[in-house]
Amino acid sequence: MNESVMRVINAMSRSEFVATFGSVFKDAPWAAEEAYECRPFSDASALKSTMMAMVRGAPEDARLRVLRSYPGLESVVAVASPRAQIISGSTVPAGLDQLSPEEFAQFRSLNKSYHERFDMPFILYAEGNTAEGVMKLLEQRLRHEPEVEEAIAFREVGRFADPEFEAIFLKLAAKASD
Repeated sequence: MNESVMRVINAMSRSEFVATFGSVFKDAPWAAEEAYECRPFSDASALKSTMMAMVRGAPEDARLRVLRSYPGLESVVAVASPRAQIISGSTVPAGLDQLSPEEFAQFRSLNKSYHERFDMPFILYAEGNTAEGVMKLLEQRLRHEPEVEEAIAFREVGRFADPEFEAIFLKLAAKASD
């Protein structure tokens, strides 16, 4: 990370900082509010780690609100339908919109069990994975203790936040070079 970008970040007012980083984690602008107090950040990694620590260290109701604000994979799972894919033109990670009826039923059943066990959606940054891999991960994660699964879910939330941070840093870097 460019030193000039870190200088810009560390010099931001509270309102600028929250406006810039407040949407990185869904339903958690308060994480940016709290992270602001930890400035100056030595680098981008320190900023990301601090914000993640704020989310993970929040009271249980706030942590669960964050986790529940992320869409579970059930929102993209579908039985294979070439016509629907052509019409939508969307790219669904891991081919989860191209399941056989049997795979779809199995995923729905496992996903329901997951939600009942942990009271949150199955959160997985699925890019680069396969439908089979996602199914195996879901089966494995169902066996975890709730505390372990919450930690894994937050790791995945962090993976979702990485592109958000990168986009912000790139925008700030472009501004700093003007």
